[in-house]
Amino acid sequence: MLQKLFVQAPYAEDQPSAKPILIIHVLHRGYNAGALIGTIGTTLNAAFAYIATRPPYPDPIIARLVRSGSYGSFYGTAFMAVGLTMKMWGKEPIEWQDRSWRLLINEGQNHTDDWSIRGAGIGAVMSLIGRKARFGGLGRWSVLRAGFGGAGLGSALGIVGHVITTSRDVAEAESKVKAGEGPLKS
Repeated sequence: MLQKLFVQAPYAEDQPSAKPILIIHVLHRGYNAGALIGTIGTTLNAAFAYIATRPPYPDPIIARLVRSGSYGSFYGTAFMAVGLTMKMWGKEPIEWQDRSWRLLINEGQNHTDDWSIRGAGIGAVMSLIGRKARFGGLGRWSVLRAGFGGAGLGSALGIVGHVITTSRDVAEAESKVKAGEGPLKS
């Protein structure tokens, strides 16, 4: 995402827009992390409730997942904003430029951003469709809450999808190298 929005300089000390690049990245990661933690917590809670055969929750699992995505992404973003301020307070411009430049050249970060944003978009749209159709307890929610929660849940699922596909690609590449078919064959 960032490499599409900002120009990368050939050298770190020449990197323009260093502060906005780093701020956007850190807040985006906070959004992702909060949504992922909230979603995992809700999923574990639902699994334990199912195992313990407690009475069912008044809200369906979809509504709880979207709600946890909403709260988690909000709190994750807020937490990372405070953390970024504490970490970078008083730092020299070259330190901002170096970190931003490294983010722009890091292909793994760029792929994670792409998957996360695609997932957030799909999640927001699906949540809003579910709200309109009154599916899974989302009908009584505001548009903003449903969209924000769906985007958080989608963002978390996008990152999970990225991790799964990357792991598969790495395993395939390693098996080719072991078989002597890969780029490292002798």
